[in-house]
Amino acid sequence: MSQQKPVVGVSEAVSLLFIFISAKIFLTQLIFSIHLGMNATWIIFLVLIFIGLSGVLLLVFLLNRFPGRDLVQVGEELVGPYINALFALFYLAVFVVSAGATLRGVSERMVVGFLPDTPISLVTFSFIISIVVVSYLGLETVARTARFLASLLVVTGLGLIALTIPLWNYSALFPFWGPGIPQLLWGALENTGDYVQILLLGIIYPFLPGGNGKKVGVMAVSISGIVMFLYVLAPILIFTYPTVSELSVPSFEMARNIYFGRFGQRLEVLFLPIWSLSNMIYLAASFYAGAAVLTRLCRLDDYRPFVLSMAVFVTVVAFIPQNVTQTAYWYFNYVTRYSFVMLIGVLLFLLLVAAFKARGGDEGV
Repeated sequence: MSQQKPVVGVSEAVSLLFIFISAKIFLTQLIFSIHLGMNATWIIFLVLIFIGLSGVLLLVFLLNRFPGRDLVQVGEELVGPYINALFALFYLAVFVVSAGATLRGVSERMVVGFLPDTPISLVTFSFIISIVVVSYLGLETVARTARFLASLLVVTGLGLIALTIPLWNYSALFPFWGPGIPQLLWGALENTGDYVQILLLGIIYPFLPGGNGKKVGVMAVSISGIVMFLYVLAPILIFTYPTVSELSVPSFEMARNIYFGRFGQRLEVLFLPIWSLSNMIYLAASFYAGAAVLTRLCRLDDYRPFVLSMAVFVTVVAFIPQNVTQTAYWYFNYVTRYSFVMLIGVLLFLLLVAAFKARGGDEGV
C-alpha cells in the first residue's frame, strides 16, 4: 500500500486486531446488548466469541486461496471491478461509520468526565491530529504502537475488574438464563456486528508472516471475546439489572465506584489512558484501513494521500448525530445488527464464485 511493503509480526497483528475489536467496551453501544440479554447478557458475549471465530475462519479460508492479496484485490479478481467496487464501498463504510461513532463517543466522554469547560470541537480536533500522524506513518507504526500498549491496556483493564470484585453481588446472575435461551440467541444474532472488525484482518493479510493469518485471527478474537465478556459481566454483578442498563458507560461507572478510603477515590482518572489510548489506536487503524481500501479502488500504490480524506469523512460522520446517545443508537441499529451478516454474505458469495471458477477451470482442462 506504500512504496515499501510493510511487515507486521504475529504479536503486533494480534495486539492491533485485539484492540480494534475490543475498544468498544469503553463506549455506550454495549448498553443496547444489556437491554436484550438483561442479567444474562454475559452469555450473549460467550456465544459471540464462537460467531467471531467462525467469521475469522471463513475469511482466512478465502484469503488463503489467493496468497499475497488482500480482500479488495481478491474481490476484483473474482467478480471484476464494478461489483467489487460495491463490496469495497461496504468495507469503507464500516471503517468510516465505526470510526465516526467512536470519535464522537470518546470526545463526548472526555468532555463530560474530564474537560467540562472545553468545546467538543477542540477535543475532537486534538484526537484527529494525533491519529492522522500515526496512521500517516503506516501500518507498521500503528501495529507497533498497538503492541507496545497492549500489555499496559490488558494489565490495567484486568486490574480494574479485579479491584471491583469486593463489590460483586452474585445473586445478580439469577435467574440464570435471564429472558430465556431463545431471547439470548436472538440477542447474539443482533450483536454479531461486534466482530465486524475482523474485516481489518482482510486488509492487512498480505503483510502478515506466511501461514499465520489464522493464528492471528483466532488469538485476537479469543482474547477480545474474553475481555468483552468480563466487561459485561462485572457491571451486571456490581450494579445488577436493570440499574446497569441505565448507565451510559458501565466501565467508567465501575472505576468511579472503587473506594479505598479517603485518598482512594475517583480512580477513573488512573484508568483514563485505557479509554483514550485504546480508542486512538482503533481510530488510527480505521484511518489506515479506510485509506487502504480507497487506494485499491483508485488502483494507486500509496495510501497516504487518502489519510486526510479519511479524517474528513470520519469527522463529518461523527457530528451528524445530535448527541452521543443518538450516535450509539444509530451505530447499534445500522452497524451492530447488520454489518457482520453482510460481511459473511460477501465472503460466501466470493467463495462460491471462486469454487465455480475453479470447477470451470478444471472442466476446461
